[in-house]
This record gives sequence, C-alpha cells and structure tokens, in this order.
Amino acid sequence: MTQSSDKLRAILDSIQVGVVAIDADGRVELQNAEASRILGVSAKATRGRKLEDCLSPEHPVLALLARACEQQRELSSHACALPQRSGGEAQIADLTASPMGVGDRIEGAVLTLRDRTIGRELETLVDQRARSELFAHLAAGFAHEVRNPLGGIRGSSELLLGKLDDPALRRYPELIRDETDRILRLLDDLAEFTRGGDLRLQPVNLHQLLDNLIQLHGQDASWKGLEVVREYDPSIPELELDRDRMMQVFLNLVRNAVQAMEGKGRLVLRTRVDAEFHISATTERPARMVRIEVEDSGPGIPEEDLPHIFTPFFTRREQGTGLGLSVSQHWVVRHGGQLRAFNLPDGGARMRVQLPVRRGK
Repeated sequence: MTQSSDKLRAILDSIQVGVVAIDADGRVELQNAEASRILGVSAKATRGRKLEDCLSPEHPVLALLARACEQQRELSSHACALPQRSGGEAQIADLTASPMGVGDRIEGAVLTLRDRTIGRELETLVDQRARSELFAHLAAGFAHEVRNPLGGIRGSSELLLGKLDDPALRRYPELIRDETDRILRLLDDLAEFTRGGDLRLQPVNLHQLLDNLIQLHGQDASWKGLEVVREYDPSIPELELDRDRMMQVFLNLVRNAVQAMEGKGRLVLRTRVDAEFHISATTERPARMVRIEVEDSGPGIPEEDLPHIFTPFFTRREQGTGLGLSVSQHWVVRHGGQLRAFNLPDGGARMRVQLPVRRGK
C-alpha cells in the first residue's frame, strides 16, 4: 500500500460519515471505520467480497444500491433502520447511493451513511418528557376537581346505608359507595404523576431491588408455571435512584409480563452496562447508561398498539386502568432515563429501561 493510499484511508477513517465503495461486480473496495460501526461488520470481513454476502438479504443498503445502479442516478433514503449482524439494536441512518461510471457503463458505486441514532433518541426523549409533563399537569387538575364531589357522594351513600334496613334497598347505596371507591383508587393512580416533589435519591443495588421484587411477588399463584431467569451484569455499580419509585416501575413491568403469559412461560430479567453512550433525559447529552430488560414469552404486543401503550388510559385489559405503563415511563424519565417496548422476533415482548450511571445535575 502506497503512502498516498495510507493517507486517504486515515482521512476517511477520521470522518463521521460512513463510506463504502464497491466495484462493478458489487465487491467492496473500500470501507471506512464509521461505515463498519454503522453496518456492524468490519472492513476486514467485507474487503474483496460482495456486499450482499456480508449483510442480511433484506438489508436496506443492498436494495438502495441496486436501484441506484439500475436507474443510473443518485438515490437517498432517510432514517433507515439497519439491522446488526450481532443481533443488537438497529442503527438509524440516512443513506445515499451514488453510481460511478461514464455514460451507460456503471463501474461501481459509493454508499454514504450518516448516523441518525442519537438524533432519534433525542426526539424520543423530548416526546416522552413533554408527554409526561403535560399529563402530570392535567392529572393534578382533574384529580383535584373530581375528588371533592366524590367525597360528598361517598358520605351520602354511607348516610343512606345507616338508615336502610331492607337488604334489597341497601344494595343501591352499597353500589354507589363501591364505585366511588373505585374512582378514588383511580385518582390515587393519577396522583402518582404529581406527588412526591423531588426524587428521594439514594445509592441502590439494582440487582438486590429486582431480587426483592421477585421474592415478594413470586409466590403468587400466577407465577407457579413460570421459569424466572436472571441475567445480571455483575459490573453494574450502585445507581442513584428513588428506591420506591423504581420498585413501582419494575413491579408494573413484571406484573404485565406475568399477566401476558397467563401462568406458563419464561420471564427474563436482564441487566447490562451499555457499550455505547446514550442521551440522558436530564442533560440531553450522551451518558453512560445501564440497561434493564423485562422479557416475557407471551403473545407479544399487537403492532397497532405499540405506539400507544404508554398513553394514559390506553389498555386492552378489562380490569386495567391504562395507567401502569404511563406512570412507569413518567418515573423513568424523571430519573433521566428512557422506557421503550419491543416485540421479540420469536414471540413475546421486551420492556427496556435505560438509566444513567450517574444522574445529571
């Protein structure tokens, strides 16, 4: 390799845009470091090979390159999800494919990739935080306005119960009292968005918190047919958390997973320190994150429901209020983290909590 080609490779490896050059046969002639990171495959593994042999057949890069060469013009595709060979989370990137050649003779193509993952994370964080703050404001006003008249209704039903001896008549004020209590419990759930002021942060052993949750609730009859798997990363340090709030978050996630499996299946609790930095909701700057996943082997979440499951009052369960996941997301965001939901390829669902190793001030 000549000195000039060494210098060219060093220049290409230093830029924050992925570059892949292929010849007329579709073989990779050049691939810089950023392209290797985004595609999840090394330059050593692709050099001299057809790109289609190095990526999955449905990879969007291949389709874009094929169309650009066929139409003999530059084509772009924005915010594409690029699957990773290692099975990791997809990268989001803007792609541009530019054919090279003279006239009708195509001698190859250049592909450029711009990472949009951090930008997409920031958009998600802003959306989660804005939604959480808006609903907290609405919930506070709604709970205040409704609680006072409900107290009067409940008191009146108790007065009626004290004056009626006929069982046939007593069932009406009993029904009023019971339904009023149900609405009051719903208001208590709404109050979770607003009560408590600042978080009461303290050093928390994350694995101990999860184990305590399993120990407390794992004796319930709904757990009897479940296999509980712990995949803990021992390198995770203590985190600065509000223990009660995060216990509530993980209890909601685990309870949903158990209910989805209806008494039979596999519950996985997984932790790890993310290799890459992610945006923190408290600082909007990249931060080292801890990932906690609650995974079940149930039927998964209907695809049409995925965009709505964190919306307050959205639920498919007959007895559900639709507030559990909304409350959970609210407290995760307050801790500077993210809560997201995914369906697994082979069935089941995964709820992923990401929390900063050190909370931003």
